[in-house]
Amino acid sequence: MTKIIAFFMAIFTWLGVVLFPGRPVEGVFGDTTERVQVEFDEGEFVMGEFDLIVSPDGDDSNPGTVDAPLKTLEKAKEILKNNSSDEAVTVWFREGTYIINDTVEFTSADRGNVLYRSYPGEKVVFSGSKAITGWSETTINGVKAFITDVEVNSDEDYFRSLFKGDKRLSRSTYPKEGVFKVADPSEAEAVANPHDPYFFTHFLAFYAHKDNILDFANASDVEVEVMHFWCDEHLPVHSVDASTGRVEFSKPTSMRVRVDDNFVYHNVKEALSLPGEWYLDRAEDKLYYIPEEGDTIENTILNAGVNDRLFTFNGVKNVSFQGVDFINTDWDFTGRNGAFWDKMFEETHPLYENIEYCIDHPQAAFEVPAAINIIASSGIDFTDCLFENISYTALKFDKGTQDCDVTSCMFNEIGANAIFIHGDFVVPATTKNINVTDCHISYYGRIFSNAIGILLTHAYDCDLKYNEIHDGWYTGISVGWKWGYAEHPTNKIDISNNLIYNIGNGWLSDMGGIYTLGVQPDTVISGNVIYNVGCDEGAYGYGGWGVYLDEGSSEILVENNLVYDCSSETFHQHYGRDNIVRNNIFAFGGEGAFIITRHEEHNSLTATNNIFVTDNAMMYAFDTAEDWFVDDSNLYWDYDRGGRVLSGHTTKLFERDTLIDVKTRGYYNNGIFKDPLFKDAQSRDFTLAENSPALEIGFKPWTYDAGTLTKFN
Repeated sequence: MTKIIAFFMAIFTWLGVVLFPGRPVEGVFGDTTERVQVEFDEGEFVMGEFDLIVSPDGDDSNPGTVDAPLKTLEKAKEILKNNSSDEAVTVWFREGTYIINDTVEFTSADRGNVLYRSYPGEKVVFSGSKAITGWSETTINGVKAFITDVEVNSDEDYFRSLFKGDKRLSRSTYPKEGVFKVADPSEAEAVANPHDPYFFTHFLAFYAHKDNILDFANASDVEVEVMHFWCDEHLPVHSVDASTGRVEFSKPTSMRVRVDDNFVYHNVKEALSLPGEWYLDRAEDKLYYIPEEGDTIENTILNAGVNDRLFTFNGVKNVSFQGVDFINTDWDFTGRNGAFWDKMFEETHPLYENIEYCIDHPQAAFEVPAAINIIASSGIDFTDCLFENISYTALKFDKGTQDCDVTSCMFNEIGANAIFIHGDFVVPATTKNINVTDCHISYYGRIFSNAIGILLTHAYDCDLKYNEIHDGWYTGISVGWKWGYAEHPTNKIDISNNLIYNIGNGWLSDMGGIYTLGVQPDTVISGNVIYNVGCDEGAYGYGGWGVYLDEGSSEILVENNLVYDCSSETFHQHYGRDNIVRNNIFAFGGEGAFIITRHEEHNSLTATNNIFVTDNAMMYAFDTAEDWFVDDSNLYWDYDRGGRVLSGHTTKLFERDTLIDVKTRGYYNNGIFKDPLFKDAQSRDFTLAENSPALEIGFKPWTYDAGTLTKFN
């Protein structure tokens, strides 16, 4: 596989042209070239001396041979503990579904140098769900429904995830379309964080408009999801007063609630009405389901999540998975066992006794657990695997983990982060060399909306390359976890050749296709294609950026990226120093092409040999104070104004800076103001003509090969 990829990479590099997604494109210097993808090679079955066979039809009393296979992974793991050989061992799984009812724990006592993989050509599934059948017909809310008995004797029996085939079914939601708006945040019942009371005041109640409240039969099973700033809150309801509109929660918010913040109710019995919706009534021990077309009480088999964490690894070396599907896990509110509220909510607070969950971190679904969690381990690899309908984060490489690869895997319908690489805040980093290559990540953040496609906090020397990431509610790739200029364990991260699109979708704010934090020497953002990044456009919405270098981002190289169609600017640096931004195409930002938010005394960045194009938007947005950053030899063009370029706050007469204004402040150095001669900019074909004036300013066309190398179904 590696040789095949290297072969096609060499071809692309030799061509030396800029190509763009979704179509064959003529290159600057000649022939038409199409994106080439290869199928993953599953290999052949070769039974080794110590290999084991596992089958759904097997028996754990068997020896694990071809003719007498084992039944469970757990038994294979137990047998391998007693194998003292150093030779590599493969555990071969025959086709079928293996239910993981309880978390399988790998520890340092388990044998290393083991590959758990599917038999070639067979579909192997590890599932965290159980089948639900035994339906009868009923009516609820005037709509035909199916009903079955489900014992809910405790919180452990209660589930929040239900699946039909490969689809997650929706809990009943209210309203059916759109969102409600907070009427009054109830400041009197909140507690302010003294470090930042504006953003981080914690609320235990708010007031809804009274006509936005139903007569909830089971109010304590209702959940309120509030969307604001860069996070969403999942708040279990403690009580509702329909006469006043007051809604109280059993979990504090992580951030301030404001008038007109968006919110919805989930898991509302009275709102159950649409095909595919369901509701679990714990008071009656009944599961209700609104059937879809073709469903009958005889043929309807749904799968309920029974396990939220499939595997943990702690102190393990060299254990890998290949060709395996991990599917259908459950979730719970985070913070169940936390004690953070003890620091924020004194026992004298009138609502203290009603709190059951602690406050979350408000960013990047940070506290959400992982279905597969790896701690202080090395050589834990995943190849050609599918992660689908995972309700928490799918895969987390936690503190002290090193030398792991995720290659040619697919992540789809993920509740939180698809992949989370995390470490201690120590220098040098103890989490390092975690590589994510050739993966397809789609529809992440389905439950915890502020989740990331690939989140990396404190780690060193990692490659995030050739991935396709799309349709998340928040940032595609986020690297770094230190605000400001302090020494940072995150550095030498290669973020290259990723295809990132259709993120944000107007749900949250303050996001980027690629987002960074802190000082990161030797971090490179190169060869990525990013488009359709959209923030919340409501009263408090802001910030849908393509490349977003946030607080303290420094010593980062941004080159050879194509970024277009972002709701805010295509490039944004909040504040930082000594970044290099060169040879990129930044096109069609809704609010402008380029922005640096904070003016500092040092050089923020150097921007050279870039193409900036707008369509009746600002070129350099907001203030352009002197000596803020260095620019040299860039091309600027505005299609709507025939090339007339404006910078400043807006295009309004008294809020804009003309070309002469900006030049007098030391910018547009050696810049040219000409049509770059893209093949069809309005159709987003950015192929450059051979006589493009961009070549005059030293722009060097590059080879487009962003996205996966494997063809995924």
